[in-house]
Amino acid sequence: MSEPSETEKVGYKRPPSKTQFEPGQSGNPRGRPKRKVDMSSALNKAFNDKIVVTGLGKTLTGMEAYVQSIVDRVLQGESKAIPELVRLFAKTKLFKPVPDPTRLTGVVVEPPAYKRDQELGKLGGYYEVRDGMGIYVDPKTKEFSTYP
Repeated sequence: MSEPSETEKVGYKRPPSKTQFEPGQSGNPRGRPKRKVDMSSALNKAFNDKIVVTGLGKTLTGMEAYVQSIVDRVLQGESKAIPELVRLFAKTKLFKPVPDPTRLTGVVVEPPAYKRDQELGKLGGYYEVRDGMGIYVDPKTKEFSTYP
């Protein structure tokens, strides 16, 4: 390295001209890294883009075309499309599936004697529901079981 010339001032905020970039030369030759594709933004873009549906001859968004295809499949009698349509209804909160009354999953039957004792605050013992079936409540721990 050579000494700076007499006319060139070197110091605070005045670097030597030999260490500066030449005109046309970048300080970052590789450039900024490319942005990675975000799956959710790509999906949103695809669903919001307008497309021409050949069967209908209409211009729809990707989401509208998706919903239309599910409805068409259900109307054509394809049984595998029905759960998909029900999921869409559930997401839009237009449709609430009714539980099957023949299935007893999650159903709690409280006998009248159990309700009475619960109100009085003295649970404990065996409470018959019907036909010899019932629940047993431990008087100390208040835990339920189907038999004593």
